[in-house]
Amino acid sequence: MLTLFMTLAFAASEPVPSDCSLDYDREAELARDVVAFDQTEGQGWRPLYDAECYIDAAELLRDWQSQHEDDLDQTDPRDRSLAKILLWHEAQMWAFGHRNDLALPIFEKIDREGRAASGNAWNLYVDGTLAFLNRDKAALEAAIAGLAKEPKPAGWDDAVGADGQPISLPWPQNLDVLEGLLRCWDKSYAVAYLCRDIPARN
Repeated sequence: MLTLFMTLAFAASEPVPSDCSLDYDREAELARDVVAFDQTEGQGWRPLYDAECYIDAAELLRDWQSQHEDDLDQTDPRDRSLAKILLWHEAQMWAFGHRNDLALPIFEKIDREGRAASGNAWNLYVDGTLAFLNRDKAALEAAIAGLAKEPKPAGWDDAVGADGQPISLPWPQNLDVLEGLLRCWDKSYAVAYLCRDIPARN
């Protein structure tokens, strides 16, 4: 659930390596709190992602977690969720940077430690992601089939945003991601993750 995503449509070619010498205050970004660092456009690791500096983004995510490991209370559900998302984003950035050797152990750790407490829809998304990276097409197809059958949670259509206004959330979440991974099976994760229609941001 890479929650940052930008305006991108179907992608069919490998990204061109970027110049990652952009003007970026690493220490200032590392000093941000978790919401600013991980959940806010234009801050934290996201400018590095936008510049396709995926390894730099992964390293920044790794270092933020190391420096702020005492900031998040693992007994608090919100903090525990934020910690999981941070780790997920780090794994995604390693995978985007073609470092599956570093991404897979993190994805597996998230699955191993969080499966019992996570909903089935999320677990199927994790299953599909792992299947793609492990080159197990049958397992990816099974995850897609399972996720497509997941019942919509009660109250899903009544969701509101932080401003209290109604928002429309697709269901099942991440099904389009897994379908894109299958559609672009022979591409890298960086390409296959975006092998879908992504709505433009206003």
